Amino acid sequence: MKLSDQEIAQALAELPGWAVVSGRLEKTYTFASYADGAAFALRIALLAEKKDHHPDLLGIGWKKVQVAYITHSQGGITSLDIEAARATDAVYAKFA
Repeated sequence: MKLSDQEIAQALAELPGWAVVSGRLEKTYTFASYADGAAFALRIALLAEKKDHHPDLLGIGWKKVQVAYITHSQGGITSLDIEAARATDAVYAKFA
């Protein structure tokens, strides 16, 4: 079920760096090298396959990766997106 604006705001309070951008939950991560960013993106892709909930955007740039989640079938951000954001942060913590 699509979360209310209040529910999203509460979740964002516990998700540093995440924001709602164009209706999606979005964050950009930085890395020491392009290879580290690419490795992170691959881990996120594999996690998404395992969870069967995929990022709307997984963009690899120079020493950065942009990630965005939205549940299209629900027309907005859901608890699945919040869980995916937390899982993405957990993967990133292994790179820091």
